[in-house]
Amino acid sequence: MTYLGFHLIFILGPTALLTIAALRRRGRLGSRVPAALFGVAPVAVLFTARWDQYLIANRVWWYGENRVIGTWFGVPYEEYAFMALQPILTGALLLVLLARRCVLHRPASDARTRLIGVVVGVAAIALGLGAGVPALRAGGSWTYVGLIMVWALPACGALFMGAWSGLSLYAREAVTAWAAATLYLCVADRIAIGAGVWTIGAETSTGWLIGGLPMEEALFFALTNLLVVAGAMLFFTPGLNPSETS
Repeated sequence: MTYLGFHLIFILGPTALLTIAALRRRGRLGSRVPAALFGVAPVAVLFTARWDQYLIANRVWWYGENRVIGTWFGVPYEEYAFMALQPILTGALLLVLLARRCVLHRPASDARTRLIGVVVGVAAIALGLGAGVPALRAGGSWTYVGLIMVWALPACGALFMGAWSGLSLYAREAVTAWAAATLYLCVADRIAIGAGVWTIGAETSTGWLIGGLPMEEALFFALTNLLVVAGAMLFFTPGLNPSETS
């Protein structure tokens, strides 16, 4: 399997089908569907590209020989494509789930909800820095864990502060989209690693496995899908009709 083959088998089909399904529900979901679908992707590429370049350059992970079309600044073209496609895949799934709601209204942003969002956001930032920085200092097998935590959790915290009203009101859909996308991408990642499309460095990872998948990869998909769900919700909910109830 090549990296392009991975996209053809696991990513492009589900992304296209879910995107079409979400766009067909624009009348139900409101005018912000394109923003929620496609607004997160460019931000994700900008946020991830330099970090990913560092991982590859330092052999935290690397791609198999003759498995990619080419690279730009050391990062495979297919990897840039994945950075853009994952937000669309997960965001479209979230929108399709939201469309099943009987009533959709803009979440009320009262003082209590804002306070909870700030508390949750600060906790995520504190966890990312409080656990990630020591992991980076320890180095060795904790390197990949530390890099993921200091990169992703502070951003999650910032998004939680802005999107908490939507995430809490539509928690069922948010959690379902997050869990389903994370599980699916973990399974696909496990297959790709087994096929030699990419490799996780043994010296910079713990060696702990979850169903044969390196723990760090499961953590990566769990946190990146949190970023996507929160980001999509942040783009989406302002377009809903205002209401104190749903």
